[in-house]
Amino acid sequence: MKTLRKTIVLFILITAMWGCEDFLDIKPQQSIDSDYALNTPENVKATLIGAYLEARSRWTFGSQFNEYAELLAASGHLQHVGSHAQPKEMLDKSIAVNNSYVESSWVASYRIINTVNHVLSATDILEDADRDRIKGEALFLRGMTFFELTRLWGLPYQTGSTNNQPGIPLILSPTRAPSEAIPVARNTVEECYSQILDDLIAARDLLPQTNGVFADSYAASALLSRVYLQMSWHEDAATEANRVIESGRFALNAQPVAAHNNTQNTSEDIFALQNSLTSNTIWLTERYASLNGMGRGDYQFTQAFLDLFHQDDLRSNLQEDTRPNFTHEDITSMYYIGVGAIRNGGINTYKWANYYAGIPIIRLSEMYLVRAEANFELQQTGSDIVGSASPLNDLNVVRARASAPLLTESPTQEEIRKERYFELCWEGHRLHDLKRWQLTIGNLNYNAGNLILPIPMSELETNPLLEQNPHYQ
Repeated sequence: MKTLRKTIVLFILITAMWGCEDFLDIKPQQSIDSDYALNTPENVKATLIGAYLEARSRWTFGSQFNEYAELLAASGHLQHVGSHAQPKEMLDKSIAVNNSYVESSWVASYRIINTVNHVLSATDILEDADRDRIKGEALFLRGMTFFELTRLWGLPYQTGSTNNQPGIPLILSPTRAPSEAIPVARNTVEECYSQILDDLIAARDLLPQTNGVFADSYAASALLSRVYLQMSWHEDAATEANRVIESGRFALNAQPVAAHNNTQNTSEDIFALQNSLTSNTIWLTERYASLNGMGRGDYQFTQAFLDLFHQDDLRSNLQEDTRPNFTHEDITSMYYIGVGAIRNGGINTYKWANYYAGIPIIRLSEMYLVRAEANFELQQTGSDIVGSASPLNDLNVVRARASAPLLTESPTQEEIRKERYFELCWEGHRLHDLKRWQLTIGNLNYNAGNLILPIPMSELETNPLLEQNPHYQ
């Protein structure tokens, strides 16, 4: 496409700024014009930047992956008070097969995958000093995207099972023109997780330990710990989380609110997608915030949820003295009474209060919680823990930052799970946690068919090998 060719210089200029979201104007969106050749290192690097930009889009990691996981898991603490039908379908666990959000997320995800596949196909032309890093970043983004797609469109991974339930199509080669696209079937969940692990392990070993705002080796380890925990491979999960913690590269911010709405990475950010005043705003703020000039206030929270916390826990503080002119800079608590022009008066979260902030994907506090949970489960089987810190110590690190009373005895499984909810709520974890714990969601079993997404109708119509999820047939 000529548009792609013209924008290549722009990509080079905005590497540190993360510019406009339309970094690849590709039609169809899973192909690149055969006239555009990735025959220079600059073109390959620019295309990789394009993949990061697409990952930041509202349809993937910039909002929808978060929203799907929180809405499908919601059973009382989160309320949707907006006017858009698509999120309401998620909350009601009654998703239409033609839900436009679902279709957009599917297409945008495979655009990321196709873009990084192009990068991976062209690494031979890179200089030796850059080759491993760029290949590692591309594999990281592909593994991260495959992981989210598999969890959202496939039934849960079951440890000790064959996991032959349908996952997603694993596309590992780039498409440059519509004529190259061939129908592909869905791989099994087992095959999907195997590919995810292959990508992320390779990324971990290829990437440097520091890499600016881009994915580095510790980001790959952190994501691996999340994947392993989803699979209930507890020793591996603890090992990767321990590597990140013991690196000394990262530190918790002084207070919980300081981990959010930052325009630059903080010491707590292991991996975050960047934003800027010159780039598109993040849709998470549009959904979650209710402030002056920011947000629709579509998602509100109940007092009953805040009452679950200890009264001294900073993660449940509610700021009630808000006024119509308040922006995120005026909010000092994790929750506040909304003052936005569209919907106000409800309880909103501070986590997504700034249009121009970065999007934290993995924070250090999650690593403490992963190590605590994984080591707890290892102890239940009589196995040695990984690292020198006990689950009690790890939980207390997170609780101390929140000014919550420290635990004095070894935590129970319920306490570990509750701490994870308190720390990571509204960050896109809840659905996946409930599924791996095999807990009910409302009156639904964890593996209910309406807790995964439908394959978009447009994909089924053009690809006869794709199989729809049974609930939506």
